[in-house]
Amino acid sequence: MTFIIESLKMFWNKVMRHEYFNTKTKAFFSVQSVSEFRKDLILAAPHKWYTILTLVNANGEMVIDDYKLLLYKPIAIFLTPGQHTRFSDKSTSEGFVVSFNQEFYCIEIHDSDVSCNGLLFVNNFDSVKFFLDDQQLSIYSNTVKEMITELENQTTLQDEMLKNLLKNLLIRSNRLFRAQLSIGEVDNSNIDFARKFSELVEKNFKETKQVESFAEMLGIAPASLTKKLQKYGIDSPSRIIKNRVVTEAKRLLLYTDKSVKEIASIIGYDDQFYFSRLFTKEVGISPSEYKRSFPKS
Repeated sequence: MTFIIESLKMFWNKVMRHEYFNTKTKAFFSVQSVSEFRKDLILAAPHKWYTILTLVNANGEMVIDDYKLLLYKPIAIFLTPGQHTRFSDKSTSEGFVVSFNQEFYCIEIHDSDVSCNGLLFVNNFDSVKFFLDDQQLSIYSNTVKEMITELENQTTLQDEMLKNLLKNLLIRSNRLFRAQLSIGEVDNSNIDFARKFSELVEKNFKETKQVESFAEMLGIAPASLTKKLQKYGIDSPSRIIKNRVVTEAKRLLLYTDKSVKEIASIIGYDDQFYFSRLFTKEVGISPSEYKRSFPKS
């Protein structure tokens, strides 16, 4: 396996950018090197695509929203539209990045095939990431190399072939993530239930913050919702909802010029002072202090 990894090093080091775009449907798909991906990062701009970021020979720090991730071994990271991403100035990394939009591959429509919506691509938990061993890294690399071949050749049914290769990568990622969950014994039904709750929070957190409302959407009692999530080993429903609200507030504070009052309204609070008290309780400092604590760069 070491020989295979050595043979892939030139591929990881290669500077590349390959894109597919359908002018009629606006479907977008791309494969690029990490170096090119980093050039595109703009501090104030939210992430636009669903992205699988595969890093090898990485050292330093990466920040997703305000969560700091230490880079030290091969890792796959899944980014969702709306997140903000940056690398520390001293960080180094090689690898490849696969990105696509909803028009190219709708993870909601295809969820029965790949089961990644609310599991790999989430906005209300920490970004999904897992380490890759040599064999897994080789499989990921070879799948991406096939994608590049398709993008370079521009043959008939190119979009279908790219979708199939993407589906292959998503299924493998789904299996790896489930296998690497370090939360003890859980069955797939509990994982899928948590995915469903995650999707509902993402779609509705601005309109409702009540656990009872989400329980009603799922057709169960609030106590049953809490119990089911406990089996998955994650936070309570109220904690997950608050985390998503606070995450959105942090993004708007850091990357926009909107006032606290405007941000409170966007997130669904008529009373900005209630919102400020909630934020201060959760974060430890007020919204204004939080904004000042991150200097513009």
